[in-house]
Amino acid sequence: MNRKILSVQLQCLRLIVLFTLICGLILSIDGSSSLAADISSNQSEVIQPPVTGLVSTLSDEVEELPSDLIRWSTYWQLCWEPYPEAKEYELQTVLVEGKSPKLKRQSDRCFRIQAASNENQKSQGLLNRELILLMHKIQLGYRVRAVLDDNRVSEWSPVMAVGATTVAE
Repeated sequence: MNRKILSVQLQCLRLIVLFTLICGLILSIDGSSSLAADISSNQSEVIQPPVTGLVSTLSDEVEELPSDLIRWSTYWQLCWEPYPEAKEYELQTVLVEGKSPKLKRQSDRCFRIQAASNENQKSQGLLNRELILLMHKIQLGYRVRAVLDDNRVSEWSPVMAVGATTVAE
């Protein structure tokens, strides 16, 4: 009985450490990135409509390790329809605390991040995957807008929660 309690406590401790690391990574986004743009330094003309056709998916990658262990990762990908005349797209991180002042700029119409990972016994499968994804769904999302010529941008898309998935229309 004590061994089971210790096992549960150890799993809880692992989740707390993982959660702390995730929060630390989110909060330590490097502002010097060449892909980041400061919202306050760019007052653009906002045009309608927003970016549409957002589709989010999850994909898993599993690597077998010695001693009957596996290392796995779950990736969340957000894609959207092409926006007429778009030169690039900007993504904004949306946290429980609010919207990030830094934007990620890219030319691709898809954005992919690692949403969950772990290393555990193969027999345990993707241990705590659903719990980790649930934490992200509650706390982390992204929205996207198109960047056009002449200092114009589209309205923002709705926020999509990391870890959530959509069905293509």
